[in-house]
Amino acid sequence: MYGPTGGPLENPAETFVKNLIFNKDEGYWKQGSGDSCFEVDGCEERLIFFYDEPYRFFIMRHPDYLVPINKNVEIKTVEHLVGGEPMRIPTCSYVDRETAYRIIKDFITFKSVPNFIEWVDLYDINFDHGF
Repeated sequence: MYGPTGGPLENPAETFVKNLIFNKDEGYWKQGSGDSCFEVDGCEERLIFFYDEPYRFFIMRHPDYLVPINKNVEIKTVEHLVGGEPMRIPTCSYVDRETAYRIIKDFITFKSVPNFIEWVDLYDINFDHGF
């Protein structure tokens, strides 16, 4: 795991992951690079994620830029700084803390991305990409 403010943390404990997801506020996620990443040995993908109030967690499967989609949410564009550069995110791709934890826990446990939610290519969503 890589956090927004530091180097790698190998095999983080479940209590660490729970604290990260359920107790860190937006201020934590605006530090350093502005994002975090989970990589798992034996899995070709990694999860990049961060938190924005009031939208909650954004999680993206990398390298394919696949994101969760909630088709029942009005799509607005949110900017989050990643590595000092603005990244535009559609509001329909944010998930609550419980869902974020479940995605990350399943990813770590089963070494694959869970399919209990729908994943779509970020660039297939109709929002202001900023191009």
